Amino acid sequence: MNKSRGIFSILTQPQEVISFVGDVTAAADSDKASLGFYPDSVYLEYALKGNIFVAITELGKQRLYAGHVLFDLRQPRAKVLQVFVDPGHRRLGIAESLISELKIYLSNLQYLSIEARVAEDMTESNSFWERQNFNVQRLDDGGASRGKRRRKILVRNHELASPQLFGPSGIDVKNPLGFSFLSGTEKPIYLLDMNVLFDLGPRRHRRSDVANLFRAERMQACSLAISSEILEELKRNCPDGKTDPMQDFASILPTYSGPPDDELSELIADLAELVFPDRSQRNALTVNDTSDLKHLATAIFHRLNGLVSSDMSILRAAPSLRTQYGLDVLSPTAFSLQDTHSVDVTTFGSEQDRVLTLSAVEPHDESEARSLLSRSKIGHSQQLNEWAAVDLHGGPCRRFVVRSDGDVVGYITWHQKVGQTSIDALMAIDEKSPTATDCVRLMLSKLSEDVAHNQVVLVRLGFPAQQYQIRQEAISIGFTAGGNNQAQLHKIVLRSVVTQVNWEQTRASLMANCGVRLPSVAPAFRSINQHIEIHAADGNRTHLSLHGLESLLAPGLFCLPGRGGVITPVRRQFSEHLLRHLPQGSLLPQARVQLYQQRHYLSHPKNRTKFSTGQLIFFYESQNHGGLGALVAVGRVVRAYLQDRSVMGHSELDRSVFDIDQLDTIGRTETRTVTVFDNLNVLPAHVSGDTLREIGCGTPVKLLSTQTITSEQVERILARVYNS
Repeated sequence: MNKSRGIFSILTQPQEVISFVGDVTAAADSDKASLGFYPDSVYLEYALKGNIFVAITELGKQRLYAGHVLFDLRQPRAKVLQVFVDPGHRRLGIAESLISELKIYLSNLQYLSIEARVAEDMTESNSFWERQNFNVQRLDDGGASRGKRRRKILVRNHELASPQLFGPSGIDVKNPLGFSFLSGTEKPIYLLDMNVLFDLGPRRHRRSDVANLFRAERMQACSLAISSEILEELKRNCPDGKTDPMQDFASILPTYSGPPDDELSELIADLAELVFPDRSQRNALTVNDTSDLKHLATAIFHRLNGLVSSDMSILRAAPSLRTQYGLDVLSPTAFSLQDTHSVDVTTFGSEQDRVLTLSAVEPHDESEARSLLSRSKIGHSQQLNEWAAVDLHGGPCRRFVVRSDGDVVGYITWHQKVGQTSIDALMAIDEKSPTATDCVRLMLSKLSEDVAHNQVVLVRLGFPAQQYQIRQEAISIGFTAGGNNQAQLHKIVLRSVVTQVNWEQTRASLMANCGVRLPSVAPAFRSINQHIEIHAADGNRTHLSLHGLESLLAPGLFCLPGRGGVITPVRRQFSEHLLRHLPQGSLLPQARVQLYQQRHYLSHPKNRTKFSTGQLIFFYESQNHGGLGALVAVGRVVRAYLQDRSVMGHSELDRSVFDIDQLDTIGRTETRTVTVFDNLNVLPAHVSGDTLREIGCGTPVKLLSTQTITSEQVERILARVYNS
């Protein structure tokens, strides 16, 4: 038969496959050396079970056999027994299509992996399976063949992208950074010292901070306890015949006993040198000093997470205590949120020409927010204890509602853990609202904003199990899933541009905050698809492409040595919405583009060849019409393509700052270059045109259009940004 590419289809239903069982049997018997021998009855049995897919071509009204795949199913893994393509239909992609169809079929059935056994000496077959992402798992002995020695069989395995996948290799394609999905439920335990307890009293200036500390415990952010020394201390300080209400209050809290006397003496001696060095050298420790040291010794002995204290001597020793004993010493103020972002009303245009309004929860919002949570099947006790659905009097949670046409369509709350290293967020939406998807995008954007520049934060996102839209949108921007809890996602937010200079600092932060380890030295840039060795949080060593790593750590960018970029101009009237780089936002509704992590930069068609996947894209705000005349932001090029103006619709324009009638402002050609970019970072310091001229990329003519810049120029630009 002519080998020219024709139309073929794949039959998967048993009633259709049955009529081709004879063709399948004959084809398999024609190459028993490669496919093995099975009785004829096996093919009929497997066809009836739905375990054979057949590829066919059509010649007029006649349907012709073109190939098949035979497989066995043993939950949760499948085995491919045969793949065969008729010689007259080869080189048409039929085998790839059969395997792709099988992957989809098995993923939908929640199978974890597919196994294929291939003789080691079958070079072409092994190449095929490698292209299908079947990796060698082990080497087995095969049978003897025609008096020759036994063949070696490569057992290849493909891990399916099933939502509940934990692959046999330990590397989960849905959870490539190896997060533990149970760790988010583990609460740190902090001991309280005496001063913190007494700060709960009226007219104490730290009262609000300590109140927030206890609210944080109620919100499941931590557990609080005391040492037995506190009870002894309260007894010592209570006059005879008097009752101290604080004793009754303290007895409610879990109590940890101190270390045995021999260990206690040794610990106190060592701790005294760190906390009270002067008085320790003079052997002048007071009773209160010794009591404070006993609190520390108790926390260290029981391997608790930390101690909450307002004693300045103890707080000053915090770095040393963390280094030597792994103990976090915290002030009560660490449990109170400091507003680094405006909580004023923010409005956004939505896809349905409705306006979404995001605002901090006020008392009058709470009844509607609770109604939304109830409709989302969240119980009243959960609403109070986990979702912060009641007034917290300025407590340690951020709470926002999203309204559309006056109705609450979204609610999000989060508590930032002590040390600013992780955020636990909960989100719910009104799935029936036509703005539900945009509502999710808006709340995820607000959540990401809470991470400050140069921070590495692990975000845990929980949501009602049935609200698939939240899961879908979150995964699309780098959240990862895994384990049995389908209503919890994780993401590392790296709000930084990583260079050789801050590589070690970033590496240490990722390891300390998230358990993920980068290579000790920044590798040289080869391509956006180069693979980098990563040690995941679960200890597995894996390799991720640079593109994949940046996507998982978005909006972080890795400016490896040798990575070039482009500088492209943006007018002030468009840059404000596209980049959102100005400290004071507009009071008017914001453009839809800000709802998207991936945005579109539209330009002249001649720019198409200047953009390539993985390039760094620096945005230069033109000086005209009040512009800054400086580089203001940097992102990553995802792809670039040409698009005719006549067919531009929502898919192109919603993610840009243009309406169809504004396209003439960037030229009157009928075709535009659409550059998709993501991982947008607003530069903390602007790089002026004068500085760019010094670097060799700032002449006025060059800044009028898109220009490529070398890796050396990229390094010099970033050095100016982060060293100024």
